[in-house]
Amino acid sequence: MSTFEWSLFLLAAAAGLGGLYTLYTAWKRPGRPFHVAGGWGLLAAALVSGFVANGDRGLAQISVIVMVTACIYLAIPIMRGVALPVAGVRQRAGAGETPVLSSNRALSGLAGVWTFLLTGPIAGGIALFSAAGLFKLMRAASVSVATAGATTIIASVVIWAVVSVLILMEPRAGRRSAYAGGALVFSLVAAFAPL
Repeated sequence: MSTFEWSLFLLAAAAGLGGLYTLYTAWKRPGRPFHVAGGWGLLAAALVSGFVANGDRGLAQISVIVMVTACIYLAIPIMRGVALPVAGVRQRAGAGETPVLSSNRALSGLAGVWTFLLTGPIAGGIALFSAAGLFKLMRAASVSVATAGATTIIASVVIWAVVSVLILMEPRAGRRSAYAGGALVFSLVAAFAPL
């Protein structure tokens, strides 16, 4: 890589870390949609810059830097035996809760199961069908089977993670379901629509 490409790669890594921090601040202090959009925008810019700097390797390297940073941030409190960082607003809201009735427990349990289904198998299906659409698009652009296959495998994992996080960030169950349903329909169209 040339000096310019290294500089672009370092800027991409900084943008990825900045995107993570911006998303964290938006989560810690809810009600800031511009922070959410800015965080995802920085992450997208980091991926594009990484690809420009070093092709598919740069894209993979930036993805690994972002994922490792997020994992370290979540793992350090667990290793130290303390609770995960919780948004202050959410922490204060839960402090004065009244005892939960049994019917509310049942509804909470069902809501938890539904959230698991949305972030697990449904988000996995979205990732699978979206990756299939990407594979079809890359093969239509005369990309080799090996390159298209490897890119599709990496993309499916990243898409699954992003979709799951986006679903979990939405507090309302109805909107979660609507977003997941829309994404599933879009991914099915991408996978099965003829080019």
